Amino acid sequence: MASQIPPQNTVYLLGSIHLLKESDYPLAKQINDAYEDADKLVFEVNMGELESSKTQSIVLEKATAQDGKTLQDRLTPETYQLAKTTASEIGLPIEAFSGFKPWFFSLTLITLKLQRLEFNPENGVDQYFFKKAIKDGKETLALETIEDQFNLFDSFSQGNQEQYIRQTIDELDTLETSFQEMVSAWKSGDDQTLKNLLLKSFKDYPELEDQIFGARNRKWMTTIEPLLEKEDDYLIVVGAGHLVGKDSVLELLQAQGHTPKRL
Repeated sequence: MASQIPPQNTVYLLGSIHLLKESDYPLAKQINDAYEDADKLVFEVNMGELESSKTQSIVLEKATAQDGKTLQDRLTPETYQLAKTTASEIGLPIEAFSGFKPWFFSLTLITLKLQRLEFNPENGVDQYFFKKAIKDGKETLALETIEDQFNLFDSFSQGNQEQYIRQTIDELDTLETSFQEMVSAWKSGDDQTLKNLLLKSFKDYPELEDQIFGARNRKWMTTIEPLLEKEDDYLIVVGAGHLVGKDSVLELLQAQGHTPKRL
């Protein structure tokens, strides 16, 4: 997608899949062309800080329970048993998460499952273009801080954290098939299928969907919209879920009178 206000610049919007297989490369020509044309790249966060000790400290601090309550204390007996059984099935002892908050358990569960299916964050679209930008000397910017991202999960209410675990577990049952279907839809530009697959697991959790996608999109607009008036060309790389559904980045741009054009 490109949103252009002649004659200033072009701002490309690329929906990223955060975990891919090596075999998913090379990417489509339109994507690589957009990268080549862009002077600067914009990611959700500062990709260079993801593996830093500072980031690891932030995650650990946010994820660790400070009130003495265990994971089991924070969940209903039914949800805890479901979480325990699901974790056991992929060789993850739930006892290791006793001192952590539910959202951290959910993130770990789904990331580990995808990695076992050979989908790796190192092969994600954002990582690919960040490394390429560094190599090519292109400036990179961020829409939010890594701390912002984990504050999001940490701000989930007790009920939403429990919902997040149940939503994750619901998703795991069909993850191998649905994730591959999502990647295929993404590659072919099948927006409707991509939307259905990305948001299907949130249909019973609309508040959770808004916290993860809509609320952040609305906040990002204060950074994204001014880019349309710059002289440089930009490639914005965000999770594909941010470009579909209610209050997607595309929908918010259209509401402001911009007309995105599909490439």
